Amino acid sequence: MYGPDITILCIDDHWNALIGRKMLLEQSGYCVLEATSADEGLRLFRSHAVRAVVVDYQLPGSSGDLVAARMKAIRPEVPILMLSSFEPLPPKKLRCIDMFLSKSQEVKLLVPSLRKLLSRPKPFFHRWLDEWRGRNGAVRP
Repeated sequence: MYGPDITILCIDDHWNALIGRKMLLEQSGYCVLEATSADEGLRLFRSHAVRAVVVDYQLPGSSGDLVAARMKAIRPEVPILMLSSFEPLPPKKLRCIDMFLSKSQEVKLLVPSLRKLLSRPKPFFHRWLDEWRGRNGAVRP
């Protein structure tokens, strides 16, 4: 399932890369939120029904792996794709992410990689919780 009802959060402090990524994803039918800092990204993550996150590894005052760890603590079912010019990253930096792309691969692999992440079945508990919320009319966070 792809379309404007799927919101992707992109976090990168380089404005040109962020806007280019936003345009590419919107052309592919996604709704895109953008953030230029870790704090702004976390605020948007908490306040919107984000289905996936694309985060740059190098952020001012933080790093993508730390942002990913905080997001996974909030909503572990949301897939996180990390981008970096540095490769390979040490395995401990990749613990909380679901997929890694080098920025040299990004343009041709970003959309197919996100589709792959979004098409993965959710773990049982999250599927059950979504179904329970739907039956009970609960609002999704």
